[in-house]
Amino acid sequence: MLVTYDGIVIGRREIGENSCFIDILTDEQGVVEATAHGAKKINSNLLSSAALFSYSTFCLNKNKLRYTVNSAKPKFGFHELGSDIGKLALASYFAQAVKYCTPSEQVQAENSRDSVVRFFAIALYEILHAGECRSLNAVKSAFELRYSSMLGFVPNLVACDNCGQYECGRGMYFLPRKAILLCKDCFNTDYGGENVLLYPETLFAMRCAVFSPLERCFKFSVSGAAEKQLSAITEDYFLYRTERTFTALEYYKGLV
Repeated sequence: MLVTYDGIVIGRREIGENSCFIDILTDEQGVVEATAHGAKKINSNLLSSAALFSYSTFCLNKNKLRYTVNSAKPKFGFHELGSDIGKLALASYFAQAVKYCTPSEQVQAENSRDSVVRFFAIALYEILHAGECRSLNAVKSAFELRYSSMLGFVPNLVACDNCGQYECGRGMYFLPRKAILLCKDCFNTDYGGENVLLYPETLFAMRCAVFSPLERCFKFSVSGAAEKQLSAITEDYFLYRTERTFTALEYYKGLV
């Protein structure tokens, strides 16, 4: 049986001299593992499509529980990520996160608000062009918070959870374990859980990452202390919800 999916290669394992297994992120079937025969040959028509972070239309032959790549047509390549070790490490972290959190060969919900393939492609594009308008850490933060929301862990960033105030001149607290905002007027100083008094730039960036249309969720500027605060908050929020860490993240942090 032949099936066709648009997908991005998020993992690759070599087989012998000429072939490889590739993990393809799809909207229809989650992560699909497929065999790409002869993909490492210099004259193979799969050479580009089977490369890591290649975005292609894949025609797969499904035989029982195994997939084989029959043909592939490249849509966009992110091969330039390999020229910058920091960008490659961050892209690898995103790939590990998506592979861990996306069910393998499982039909995705039809009413999902966002396409995970499109989101991942946008994230890779933003990594590729980081430094022009925003830093790698800002891209990382937007990915962590938006992807957490896509997984169902949407923080309440609309207004104070107690009084409904959208803005507070005295500041807003974020309670990461409860995933809520409290204005300074409502915040109880006896509260013993984790809490962070947000910079206005941090709150704006968090709201942008969660509530903007998919193509705009990375489009914010943050720098200095606010960027450091944002990076710490979103990383902690994502890792706490997924209940694990990622080797590529630790490597990226060692570089940056």
